[in-house]
Amino acid sequence: MILGRLPGPRQAPLLWASGVLSAALLAWMNLGFASRFTELTGVRTMPDLDIESTGEALLALKAVLETRPDAAELLRAVHLGPDLVLPAVLGLFLVLLMCRVAPGAGLYGRPAERLLPALLSLPIVYGLVDYAENIVSLMLFPPSTQLPETATLLAEALAWLTRLKFAALVVSGILVLRLAFGPKHHHE
Repeated sequence: MILGRLPGPRQAPLLWASGVLSAALLAWMNLGFASRFTELTGVRTMPDLDIESTGEALLALKAVLETRPDAAELLRAVHLGPDLVLPAVLGLFLVLLMCRVAPGAGLYGRPAERLLPALLSLPIVYGLVDYAENIVSLMLFPPSTQLPETATLLAEALAWLTRLKFAALVVSGILVLRLAFGPKHHHE
């Protein structure tokens, strides 16, 4: 059981602090920024949260944000505020959690400890892709300006980076659950 393998906050302060901070940052982003962004843009979703967005839809959002500077500034504030810290903190939390639940766990008939370097690459990829997504978003949306061809490339890149970010995050979460609740490796 995952709770049986997790030490208390005093024994693993970095694990607990990164988990609590990740939850707080996610709550702040969703409650403090995402809902306000939707109000300011007329029911549009913040691009970081829209896994189904396309380059075309992001260019349409760019056009909306050019006419609504308060919404554009809110999006910029997310990237330069909570989303500046979240990828590192959430990535760290997932790495620490994987390291905690891997000992004794089995994955595809092998001890999870042997696969740990490969498994740890997923939360790291999540963090790096999230930062890349934030940079591309800052480059695409106002107050930034660019040539139409560049905007099209940035919008397509942003759509794919968002999908890749969520894929790495979801697979990391599934792996943590699989390691915690899945089959145990029996030493032979």
